[in-house]
Amino acid sequence: MQKTKPTNRASEEAIFSILMLVFAIFEIVLLTVILARAATPSRQNPQDTVDSETESESESETETDLPPESRPVFSGGVIPSLPTPTAQTATLSSIDSKYAVLVNAETGEIVAGRNFDTVFSPASMTKVMTLIVACENLTKADLERKLPLTEEIVQYVTSGEYAGTEVALPREVNGITCIGDTYRIEDLLYGIGVMSAADCTYMIAKEISGSEEAFVALMNQKAADMGLTHTHFDNAVGFDSPTNVTTAREMAVILAYAMQSETIADILKPRSERMPIQAHYVDGLEEKTYKVWFTPSFQSRLEKYPDFSLTTSTVQATKTGYTTESFLALAASSKKDRAQYILILGDADSGASEKISEKFKNTMLDTESILNTYIP
Repeated sequence: MQKTKPTNRASEEAIFSILMLVFAIFEIVLLTVILARAATPSRQNPQDTVDSETESESESETETDLPPESRPVFSGGVIPSLPTPTAQTATLSSIDSKYAVLVNAETGEIVAGRNFDTVFSPASMTKVMTLIVACENLTKADLERKLPLTEEIVQYVTSGEYAGTEVALPREVNGITCIGDTYRIEDLLYGIGVMSAADCTYMIAKEISGSEEAFVALMNQKAADMGLTHTHFDNAVGFDSPTNVTTAREMAVILAYAMQSETIADILKPRSERMPIQAHYVDGLEEKTYKVWFTPSFQSRLEKYPDFSLTTSTVQATKTGYTTESFLALAASSKKDRAQYILILGDADSGASEKISEKFKNTMLDTESILNTYIP
């Protein structure tokens, strides 16, 4: 009988060793994966992350993802609440202006007022909303682009026949003069706020919306977004019209919102000297420039009352207004320490026979009296 061949124990031990080595390697890999997952924050339940994911998506779509030159000049601020009167609100009975309000912008309280919910024409205070809409619809790169002054704009400014008006009005303020020459958009924005120039206003409105009417629609939409129920515009300049109206209280909201834009705040800051800008033209193949000067409209008020002096606060921004129908208006932002105040004056007129220079003076007297009396 043939004997069975003996098992090779050495081979069996080698195979067993290899299997153990493989198993050990597997355990090491598994342990590494487990430790790596433990070190990584676990994912939350999808229902718990809806808000955070939505927020992340929203942040990824914000202007911070855009290159600086593509961001809006003014990306929008916090819409102030409608100012509210309190038991301490003073009545302004001894001023020349028929409509007035002084608002503490930090608290939203009306410090003092007179007929502040009466509808009236804001005149060129309208241009504060014009600047808001312009800066929210222009990018920082747009500021360097140049626009030409056209015959159409000049004729419109000097014709006395304006959109939204029912009768002919005097020619409007024009800040620039030479047809065909070009001007930086940023300089045109300063023309709107510093000099209250109608030609600069029309050029910006047409560039953004194609027409003044379309631009004014954006102004009214912004007023609606702000919750303003007694404010309506039918032109971007501030001509008298039954449907170009606001109230002192709602105008205060508009200026407080505008002051959140560094650009608009700088445009509206008081200036004591004329502001130079550059006009551009082509001579042959060479572009040349010359200076154009903007005369600050607020300075013309100060010239009528050079003794104007504030004792408790500093004026940060102003926007004047004047029409033959609505007389004088003034929007101002004043600051004491860290507290901001908004002052709106409308329809300053103490007599039909009074000279216009005296009316200018009376507006400044009202401003001085209110700010010095009611800002502690």
